[in-house]
Amino acid sequence: MTDETELSRLLDVANSEGEALADLAGCVDRLQQVQAARVALARLDAPSLRAALQARRSALGEGSVP
Repeated sequence: MTDETELSRLLDVANSEGEALADLAGCVDRLQQVQAARVALARLDAPSLRAALQARRSALGEGSVP
């Protein structure tokens, strides 16, 4: 027989399907955004990509790259 604490935990898990699906949908959406960003970055010409990377480094306080 399952004790009350375990039973309560099992009920909580069983009732969390909607939350789990929402979390999964959020993760899938984020992965799609990542893929779209990679495609967009791959389309940039080299000078534009270098300039964007340098601007990002500067904004993050990493300075210039030799």
